[in-house]
Amino acid sequence: MERARAWLESARKRALVELVALPGGGGARRYHRARFADGSSAVLMHALPEDPAILPPQLRASAGEIPFLDVTALLARHGLPVPEIYAVERAERWVLLEDLGDQHLLDLAPAERARRHREAVAVLARVHALPREGSLPFRRCFDEEWVRFELRTFVEHGVADDALRRPLDRELDALARAVAALPRVLALRDYQSQNLMIDPRGRLRLLDYQDALLAPAELDLAALLHDSYVELAESERAALAAEYWRARGGSADPAAYALLVVQRKCKDFGRYRLLVERRGDLRYRPYIARARASVLGALPALPPVLRRLAELLPAALAERGA
Repeated sequence: MERARAWLESARKRALVELVALPGGGGARRYHRARFADGSSAVLMHALPEDPAILPPQLRASAGEIPFLDVTALLARHGLPVPEIYAVERAERWVLLEDLGDQHLLDLAPAERARRHREAVAVLARVHALPREGSLPFRRCFDEEWVRFELRTFVEHGVADDALRRPLDRELDALARAVAALPRVLALRDYQSQNLMIDPRGRLRLLDYQDALLAPAELDLAALLHDSYVELAESERAALAAEYWRARGGSADPAAYALLVVQRKCKDFGRYRLLVERRGDLRYRPYIARARASVLGALPALPPVLRRLAELLPAALAERGA
């Protein structure tokens, strides 16, 4: 880290007092908080490339780039609440960011979190209304191949009954086709409570949007309203969805929403089982049941063409040994 320390002092033109590792998510990126002698702070992101094997094909093409920079520039141009970028060292893949603090939407008391959820819905409506252009996020698309790639983890790690996998695979192909046929907007892909920050000035801020792409608006709505890390009552979800569609000046499509809830939460279900049962990370155990509940709750609203999938999923999502 000595090279990083020297670069930080050069970039900020002040002495570095300490560099402290911050907890990260499941990706390859690493974060440190840099504190300087004048009392200021910033966050150093080491944007390490992900293992191509875990990336959807469209993301493999940009694995050598730092997409976070392109997406931040796009969102900042439209006044969206992304962190300021202070400096970049591309050769080392270092990005020095505004320090947004340590408080996530997840950490708030219920009443305050409810208020912030409404704010998050309003911000999301602004993102989804952005006009198309030629920058990186608009060149990526949540197509049939991408949807199926994400669902592979569900089948491989989430489904205990081997006899279910082949018929389930056929029905998930149909799900992927249905999702790929929906209208698309600019979506942030992982719009949930761990990626929504409350900065030291009390402002809602965005993080972890580097995989933004063209996708159904319901992709982000499903991530936010069926966030496994925050439990929402069905009445709260309905009210927030209504606020979103009022802000967009449109109307909800219950079948489209059900498609994306099923797709997103099946993917999450498989990943949580992988983390708990293969990697021994027991932090994710409570989220298995929450992901299951979200999928089961969405099944009645699936379109008729997916009736067979709705019949198979309850058994596929069963507890181990059930």
